[in-house]
Amino acid sequence: MNFLGHCLFSDQTPEALAGSLWPDFGLRPNNNASKVFLAHFDRHQAIDKFTDQCDELEPMRLKLRPVFRKTSPLVIDVLIDHYLAKHWSSHHPVPLEQFASQCYQHLDQFNEFPMSKRFEQTLFWMTKQDWFNAYAQPEGIEQALTGMSRRIRFETPLATHAHQACSLVAGYDECFSDYLNSLTQHLNKQD
Repeated sequence: MNFLGHCLFSDQTPEALAGSLWPDFGLRPNNNASKVFLAHFDRHQAIDKFTDQCDELEPMRLKLRPVFRKTSPLVIDVLIDHYLAKHWSSHHPVPLEQFASQCYQHLDQFNEFPMSKRFEQTLFWMTKQDWFNAYAQPEGIEQALTGMSRRIRFETPLATHAHQACSLVAGYDECFSDYLNSLTQHLNKQD
């Protein structure tokens, strides 16, 4: 899953949210990071490992792989956020607009130690363009995938085929739902 999903499965504090997103921008800190930060850093990695290996997403992997090749896992991560944003009220009691605003504020308040320049830039654009709410629309997913394609150092079909991502998995809501239920059970066993 991408940023929205990791924030959904995070405690809503600056340290927890920053820890939940940090693995996408850097290594596990060796300094005196708080237990909350480190627990959420580790949770992010557990979520990513589970997502990459879970059977519930295999039908989508098979559907996306011919088009997106080795970037299919990235596409699935973003599409999970698309599913969450579209069906937000089924997954969280706070409206998405309010949840997004709170997450952006908490992330901006993180001051345990400096963020990487890339994390700071991503947070700036995430907030300015309100990515969490944008994920609900196919255009938001297309924009997210096109942005990712600029940061990848090898030739990728992400930008060329970003407009197809949502339509390719249009009938896969049950896969997303089953995946999220399995992930929730998996994380509850770890806690």
